[in-house]
Amino acid sequence: MGLKTVLAVGMMTLIVAPGIAVAQQGRISIWDGVYTDAQAERGRVLYMQSCSSCHGADLSGSFETPPLVGRFMPYWSGSTLDALFDYVSTAMPMHSPGALSAGANTDIVAFILKSNDIPSGSKDLGTGNLKAIHFDPAKPVSRRARK
Repeated sequence: MGLKTVLAVGMMTLIVAPGIAVAQQGRISIWDGVYTDAQAERGRVLYMQSCSSCHGADLSGSFETPPLVGRFMPYWSGSTLDALFDYVSTAMPMHSPGALSAGANTDIVAFILKSNDIPSGSKDLGTGNLKAIHFDPAKPVSRRARK
């Protein structure tokens, strides 16, 4: 192997290896601060306009519509956040399914997370990484605590 090849392989290892280590260390959970408080506030406004007539102002649902707090959390267990986003995007609001933009729907999902006491973070939830965010109904045990 020539010097250029050795250097190229070494550089790739330095560039790629940290990403592999992060991916192997764990996965992203809804408990990792995947939305911001400002985004959840935008979502609250949109929710009140488009969702509260069916799901209630307090997200408790009604006889005909499910709650979006409490027993709502375990229902999505084992899925990734894209499943919830896709459902909200294509089936809601009931009177006009699919009428809201992707940005409006991510804001509403952020509001639903906040309403279920999922902690906020420093970056808005976007559509690009929803498949990577796992919907854990309970906060995962930290890796340090497991050792």
